[in-house]
Amino acid sequence: MIIYATKQTVDRYGMTMPENIQNPIIRPLVLKTYNNEKGDRLLEWGAKLFYFDHRKCLQICNFASKLTVVLVDIKKSDLEFVGDYIARYLFEIYSDDKIMTALLERFFNEHPISLFAKLTDRRIIAALNHLQSIYLEDGYYLYDFIENGVLSTIKLNRKINKEHLVTDKIDGKTQYIYPAERFAELLKNYYK
Repeated sequence: MIIYATKQTVDRYGMTMPENIQNPIIRPLVLKTYNNEKGDRLLEWGAKLFYFDHRKCLQICNFASKLTVVLVDIKKSDLEFVGDYIARYLFEIYSDDKIMTALLERFFNEHPISLFAKLTDRRIIAALNHLQSIYLEDGYYLYDFIENGVLSTIKLNRKINKEHLVTDKIDGKTQYIYPAERFAELLKNYYK
């Protein structure tokens, strides 16, 4: 799984790009994963830093479906676990769908490595900017998900993906989609 991060995100977290990895054991594995998964939009995600209550947060958007996961209070030491966090939220989003949870398990077993690269896809940059400024209200929307002093990120991520319509070009036509439905459709087709 390739997570393409905006320049600001790369700079603020001091992320190491695949081509700059020096470890002789990890470098070939990362480069092989990068080269094998590059261009498969279901395996590519865009990431953008934003702030909520003075905490660094990441919104991570799937290229193929615009399914978006919001991660809150992510420190530099947490970056190695971002792929695991995405997987956990996807299992939560689809917890009521046994077919999807089985497919997700297969998907993450077949693609266990996540790595960061620089984001250049303008369509995904626009989607991330739109979600942050319009839907997340530059982070203020997250206050609506605080219950008894605890931020319910599971409810937030379910709502973003199951109740928030986004536009996407499908077969050359602009359509309104729910990201969770679109991701499920694409993942089921991926394993046909």
